[in-house]
Formats: sequence, structure tokens, C-alpha cells
Amino acid sequence: MPQIRLLRTASFRLALLYLALFTASALALGAFVYVSVRREIIADFDDRIIEETDALKADFAAGGRQKLTEIIAIRGSGSAGFSYGLLDADGKALAGVLRVPPSGVDSRGWTEGKEVDGDEPAESRPEVLRTLVTPLGDGSTLLVGDEQRRIDTILDGVLAAFGWAVAATLALGTAGGLWLSAQFLKRIDSMRMTARRLMDGDWTRRIPLTGADDLTALARTFNRLFDRIEKLLQANRQVSADIAHDLRKPLAGVLRSLEAARVAPAPDAARAMIEKAAADVEGVLETFNALLRIGQVEAGARRAAFRPLDLAEIAREVVEAFAPAAEDEGKQLIARLAAPLPLAGDRELLVQMIANLLDNALRHTPSGVRIEVAGEPTPEGIIFTVADDGPGVAPEQRTAIFNRFFRADEAKGTPGTGLGLALVAAIAELHGLSCRASDNGPGLRITVASAGEAD
Repeated sequence: MPQIRLLRTASFRLALLYLALFTASALALGAFVYVSVRREIIADFDDRIIEETDALKADFAAGGRQKLTEIIAIRGSGSAGFSYGLLDADGKALAGVLRVPPSGVDSRGWTEGKEVDGDEPAESRPEVLRTLVTPLGDGSTLLVGDEQRRIDTILDGVLAAFGWAVAATLALGTAGGLWLSAQFLKRIDSMRMTARRLMDGDWTRRIPLTGADDLTALARTFNRLFDRIEKLLQANRQVSADIAHDLRKPLAGVLRSLEAARVAPAPDAARAMIEKAAADVEGVLETFNALLRIGQVEAGARRAAFRPLDLAEIAREVVEAFAPAAEDEGKQLIARLAAPLPLAGDRELLVQMIANLLDNALRHTPSGVRIEVAGEPTPEGIIFTVADDGPGVAPEQRTAIFNRFFRADEAKGTPGTGLGLALVAAIAELHGLSCRASDNGPGLRITVASAGEAD
């Protein structure tokens, strides 16, 4: 994978941005920690010098200058780590190696002293000592100091550790950004290859799903889109074949009727042939109108007209309109719709859906059957059913009855185009509902329910 592609990915740029923000935050925190540590170290350093000075002042108060001189001589030759100096009122050295520099002393008695007659070689760098200058009661001056490099050594160690930490952070952050970019490009390439295979006509390809991140959610959404497109393409191919098959017969009938009318010896016979041709043309137009309506519903063009509705109320009105026809055919039409069925939708389409379900039940059942329309609300939505105790549909055909132009074997002898239940399925899907056909024991039960309720 070319390195330049890794550096141009959004994930790498985002990783660099977070790395820059983290580094800036770490530097600010490091500066604060350094200042705080330095202040604490200097305070501890000064406390040791002050504690030593107080001890020598106590010795001076107990034994005078002579005793203080002896103590300084003894301690100065030891390994306590401090340097000492004792000056008289004129600044003449009485004991120790510390002297007050020309720069003077601050208001608290602190200065940067230096040693004289030290053991260091002449070419060595002079040692800087932080020194506390304390005047004594007899006019003399006590000097106690310690090497400044002790503080510098500790602080240099702190800076070195912090520098290594920042360098490690930058290295790991950059490596992590490159790794994330490689993973990102790998998944993007997978999506790109899938898209190319789809464009080449292989609609069985889908984007692999890995993990549970945003890219996986995006891939899942695209896969659902591809499923939908594949379904529409298959439906389009099926519809084209079905139209060619199912319309051939009526169009051939129109042609035969017109030819017969052209050579008919009598006007009445010609008129009868023309009327038959017109009826066949009306049937063809009815089929095309149904197909156009299904296409409009599947395109979602009517979703903008959705309003809060009660499906139970709509169903009761449709049942009331179909009751006379059911009674004339000797069939019993019953509505069990006491509870409201709230639904956001298009009233005209829902009326069409219920009417198609009732028309299907009335058309394909014999006299004396019982057709029941029922519904109930659920925590997830609604369940609406139309059930009859007629001959029913074979189990292997219960899914196919919602396809365009499909007609079960038992229904091929009755009028119809095979588009009624296809329109029902399209309207249901537009409203976020699903359709399922099942055995009513005996008969057929068609259930229209909110997603997850129909199973």
C-alpha cells in the first residue's frame, strides 16, 4: 500500500490532529510540573541550609565565636556536603572557604557564593553555591552554602525523562496513526471493490462487516441499500417478463377482434368485435394503472401526505362498504376492531390496502365462508389481520402471492391481474409495516403488522 495514500487519509490527519493536541497538552502539563518540582526542590534545598545555619547559630550562642570557628573547621573538612564561611566585621575570613561575592546579598540573606583555595584544578569550571548569609551578634557573618549543581542535576533528570516521554508519545502516535490509516484504507478499498463488482453487474456482492464502529454501520446501511436495489432490479426484470407474458393474450385478443370486425359481414357483428376489443384494452389499461400505482407507492412519493390516523376506524368504514357484496355472495364479513390502531399514513392508500385484502378474500373463497377483519395495538405498533376459512393457499405459495402478476393455482380461473396483493405489500412497506400470509386452519390469514410483529 503506497505510503503517500496513508498520509492522505482522513484517519491519519485526524490522528495527527489529536496527537498535536495531546502533545500541546502534555507540554503545558510538563511545564507546570517542571515549575512545581523546581520550586519544591529549591524549597527543600533551602530548608537544609537554613536548618544547618540554625544549628550553627545555636553553637555560636552557646560557645561564642571560638567554638563556632572550631565547628566550622571540623565540618568543613568532613563530607556533610555543605560549605561554610565565617567573616569578621571587616569582611576578613576567620574560618571556612566561602566568601560573599561582589554582587551582594538579597533581602532574605541569599546569594550565590564561591569557594576559595578549593581543590579543583585551575582550568575547571568554578562551582556555584547557593549561600545563606547570616549576621551574628558580635558583628561577624556566618555563611552556609551547598552546590547549585545538585538542583540542576535533579531538574535535568526531570527534563530528560519528560523529553523521552514526549518523544515516545510522538513516535507511538505517529505509528498508531499509520496503522489506523492502513486499516481505514483496507476497509475503504473493500467498499470500493464491492462497488465496482456491483457496477459490473454482480449484485450478490456485499461489503464485509467487521467490528462495531462507524464504518461498519455505514457498510451495513449500504448493504441494505444494495439489497433494496437488487430487489428492485429483480422485480423490474420479473415485471418486464410478466407484462410480456400476461399482456400478450389480451393484446392478441384485441388484434383478433379488430381483424374480425374488419371482415365482419354485418355491422352488428363488427360492433360486437369492437366492443370486445375495447374491453380487452380496458383490462390492459387497468393493469398498467395498477403497475403505475405500485411504482408510485414504492417510490415513496405519498409519504409527504402522512397524517396521524386510526387504522381501525378506516377498516370499519371499508368493511361497511364491502358488507353488501359479501351478503349477496352468501359470505359472512365480521369486524373485530374495538381498540384504536394509531398509525401515521396516507388515508387513501390505507383504504386501498384494506379494500384489496377484502376483495382478495371475497374473490377467492366460495359461498358460506366466514371472513374476519381484526386488529390490536402492541407495544411495538399494531397488528391487523384479514382471515377466512376458505380453501387457503399452498404453503409454498404463501410468500409468492405478494409478487406482481403471481396467481395461485386455485385463483387462475377467477378474474384478476395478480397485482392486488402486490399493491398491498407496497402500501404496507411504505407505512413501515410488513405482510405475511399464514394458515388460518382452514383458510388463509394475511397479517399486516409493525416491523418485528408479523413473525
